[in-house]
Amino acid sequence: MREFRIGRIGLFLSLTFALSWGFDGLLAATIGHSAYLDRGLSPLGMFFPAFVAIVLRLFLFKDSSVYFRTYQGKPRLILYGFLLLTAIYSVVALVGTGAQGQSAVFRGAGSLLLTLWTLLVISIAGQSSKAELERAGLQLGDVDRGVKFILGVILFFALQAGLNLLLGLGKFQGQVQQVYGIPISAGIRPLALIVAFGLAVTGIPLSGLALVFGEEYGWRGFLQDELSPTGKRRTALIVGLIWGLWHFPIIMSGVHTYPSTILGLGLVFFALWGVIQSYAVYKTGSIWVAAFMHGVVNSVYAFMLDYIVRPDDILLSFGLGIFGLLCLAIVVLFVMRDSIWDAELPE
Repeated sequence: MREFRIGRIGLFLSLTFALSWGFDGLLAATIGHSAYLDRGLSPLGMFFPAFVAIVLRLFLFKDSSVYFRTYQGKPRLILYGFLLLTAIYSVVALVGTGAQGQSAVFRGAGSLLLTLWTLLVISIAGQSSKAELERAGLQLGDVDRGVKFILGVILFFALQAGLNLLLGLGKFQGQVQQVYGIPISAGIRPLALIVAFGLAVTGIPLSGLALVFGEEYGWRGFLQDELSPTGKRRTALIVGLIWGLWHFPIIMSGVHTYPSTILGLGLVFFALWGVIQSYAVYKTGSIWVAAFMHGVVNSVYAFMLDYIVRPDDILLSFGLGIFGLLCLAIVVLFVMRDSIWDAELPE
C-alpha cells in the first residue's frame, strides 16, 4: 500500500490556492476578471496546479520519479517547458492588468506561448521512449479508450442540448450571424456550423492544451496520486470537491458558467465531473486523456450554448443545470461500478 503523505498534500494545496486565489484577488482589486479576459488573456490560475506540482516533484521531493538529480529523460523538457511557460505567461498577465486596450497584442502573445509549448510536447513525446514517458507520468496510455471518452463527452452534451430544446427549456440558436467572430451568410451557415463543431472537438482543445494540462496534471495527476491510498472512489470525490472549491473566486466574479448566487450547484458539478475526469485517468492510464477531455468539455459546451440551444434558466435546465446534474449523477453512479476502482495501484 502506498504511503499517505499529508504534508505533501498540504504543501501542494497551500501553494496552489495561494497563487490562484492571490491572482484572483489582484484582479478583483484592480481591473476585474471581465476586463482581464477582454485583454485576450487566458485565466492565469489554470497554470498554477501543474506549476506547483512540477516544482515539488522536480526540486523538492527527492523520491520523486522525476527529481532533477536522478531523472534525465527527455520528457523532463516538457515539465521544464511548462514552468517556463507559466513564468512568462505570468509576466504577460501582470502587464495586461495595467495596460489599456491592446487586446490583440495580448491575445497574440498568449496564443503564441500556448502553441509553442504544445509543439514542444509533440516533439519531445515523439522522441521519447514509452518507459521515459511513463516515468515522467506523461504516457499517452490507452488512446483508443481515450477516444471513446471524448465521444462520450460529445454525446452527453449533445443530448443535454437536445433535451433542453425538446422540452422547451431553451431557445434554438441556429440563426447566428457569425461563428467564432467570423461573419457568415445564411447560405453557408450549415457548413460553417459543421466546421465550427469540428474545431470545438479538436482544434480548440488542442490549442488550449497547456491550460487544461495545468489543471489536470495538478489535480488528477499530483493530488489524485497522493490521495489514492485512501481509496480510488473516495479520492475522486475529494479531488472533485477541492477542484470545485478552487473555482469559487472566478465563479463569484461572474465570468464563469455559474452565477455567484448558486455556488453550491457549481460545487456539485465539479464534484461529479471530477469523478469522470478521475475515471478517465484510472481507465486509460493517461493524464493527457483527462486534459484533452477537459478541453472538449469546455469547448463543446460553449458551442452548444452559442450555436445550438441556450437554456432559458441556467438553474432549471439540462446541461449544467439541476436536470443536467441529475443525468450526470446517474452516469457517475454507473461508472462507479467499474472494477477499475478496486484495482491495486502500482507503487
